[in-house]
Amino acid sequence: MKRAHLRLTVICVVLGLALILIHAARSALAQEQPFYAGKTIRIVAGFAAGGTIDLRARLIARYLPKWIPGNPTIVVQNMTGAGGQIAANYVFGVAAPDGLTMLHSPTGPVMNTFLQPESVKYDVRRIPFIWVQEDSWLTAFNAKATKIKRAEDILRTPVKLRIGGSGVSSPRSLRPKLALELFGLDHTWVTGYKGSADLLVALERGEIHLFEEPMAGYKPIIQPREKDGTIVVLWQTGILTLEETFKRSEFIPHIPTLDEVLPKERKTGRAWDAWRALVVPQAFQGMISLPAGVPSERVAVVSHALEKLTRDPAYREEYEKVLGQPADALMGERADRVVKTAVKRLFEDYQEGVRYLRELSGK
Repeated sequence: MKRAHLRLTVICVVLGLALILIHAARSALAQEQPFYAGKTIRIVAGFAAGGTIDLRARLIARYLPKWIPGNPTIVVQNMTGAGGQIAANYVFGVAAPDGLTMLHSPTGPVMNTFLQPESVKYDVRRIPFIWVQEDSWLTAFNAKATKIKRAEDILRTPVKLRIGGSGVSSPRSLRPKLALELFGLDHTWVTGYKGSADLLVALERGEIHLFEEPMAGYKPIIQPREKDGTIVVLWQTGILTLEETFKRSEFIPHIPTLDEVLPKERKTGRAWDAWRALVVPQAFQGMISLPAGVPSERVAVVSHALEKLTRDPAYREEYEKVLGQPADALMGERADRVVKTAVKRLFEDYQEGVRYLRELSGK
């Protein structure tokens, strides 16, 4: 009886040790298995297919998986509306902060904090920005319909100009409108277009006479039409430096900034302060960001993967071919610092200009 009891005890101990070893092995395996293995990451693009945001998102989605441990699948989801704000509210306010959803967008999700705070469902100061790329935007005119060839022609055109844009608080909508106000021109503002592709079609149909396009769209979209005489580009936003000067993009140095073509007497007052406020975010015109609350180690994994991606020769070659500019960007903490510094400037240095923009978007 005692021998049987001893045998049972030994069996129980052995089974217990086996269970402990199995659990330890599973734990070790789980620790070795990268979080992203077998997962699907969504890049939410807040604009329609065919535009620069969509094109860039799809390039990143193709090349990024091999640089993330676990080689996850990456898909692009277009979520249009309100100049990208619907997508931002979804990613930052609805999607789980698990590192499996990220937003690729222009500056709207940041600027709407100042321009339409009631539309923003998150605290921009808590969002981790992990990839940013500066970009100077171009204002493209329908040369045939407006008879405009040079900047000085804008003051003599017999056409009441119609500006195309997306949401009323979107910088790409506000900047061309503000520019015409600075020139003192009467105009019509037509908003609601979903992205570059729709705006280009509207321009070619004559529904609108001008719209703003990111520098990334210059080579594939604007330049061919410049050559055939259907489009003329009169200015670029440039990049506003810390010294309060407007720097031409080195990739389109032949195009002047609005600061260079606007008459000196027009560069005063609240409207000019508003223009400077709208050019501040060009330092982070393209952004990739994650919801607040994503574990720091997952933020680091994706940030490091983006750094490696940016050095990938095949990616860089295709990026420049498709978007007409180098793939260089800032990642991780450096990217986040650029955005947070700009946010601080907008809160503290350009308050009067921001108030003017709010009034403008409400007209």
